[in-house]
Amino acid sequence: MKSVHGKSATAEDCKRLKTVGSLAKPITTYSKDDYLTPAKVAKRFDISTEKAKSIMKTLIFKHATFVINGHKSPVIVNMGTGTPRLHPLAIDIFQDYLNKQKAK
Repeated sequence: MKSVHGKSATAEDCKRLKTVGSLAKPITTYSKDDYLTPAKVAKRFDISTEKAKSIMKTLIFKHATFVINGHKSPVIVNMGTGTPRLHPLAIDIFQDYLNKQKAK
């Protein structure tokens, strides 16, 4: 499957996916350190590191995306380090998925 990073979001995508920022009011930039590793995710959400890795792998498998400044972006990013990282603006999406898992 092709990467969705940087692809323009359609009006339908904006309605269906969580949207952060817009073309008129773009979100500022962030550094590589702002992306959360599984250990940082586990600490932030008070879950085990293994559970954080498992959820991140599930989100990768489901190709979870969101709209940032009018473009689609993946929730979980692979920066070539072999460790998946959570996008800093997708923390709410991860929290929603975690809440759904706890509700089951």
